[in-house]
Amino acid sequence: MNKERVLIIKLSEIKNETGWLKKRVSGAWRINLDTIIKKNITHVVAMYQQKVVDDYSLGDEAGYHLTGDDAGRVWFDLVEYEGNSPLKGKRFDYKTANPATTKDLQELLELEVKYKDTPSSLE
Repeated sequence: MNKERVLIIKLSEIKNETGWLKKRVSGAWRINLDTIIKKNITHVVAMYQQKVVDDYSLGDEAGYHLTGDDAGRVWFDLVEYEGNSPLKGKRFDYKTANPATTKDLQELLELEVKYKDTPSSLE
């Protein structure tokens, strides 16, 4: 059985600028390109404070930055999400220090926070 895996990009900030999110998510990440290929990853999510702020599908191009501050880091082309399991807007109890990780979709869905049990004054 072929399990779907998701590439999770955890962001430390969000800017309300046209095109910023997609450009940042497609940018420079310390992940092995072979990992993306061998695990057949096509679904990419951008996560901020454990909430998925957008879904993407991988485009046709990817590679390594060869020079500059991002040398050795992976970049990839992103397109509008084309799959059957959109995650945008969902919140997950997914804690990791690594900002670029892969996770089995079913395992990630098990970490979904269905409701927030806090007073509205704390939000």
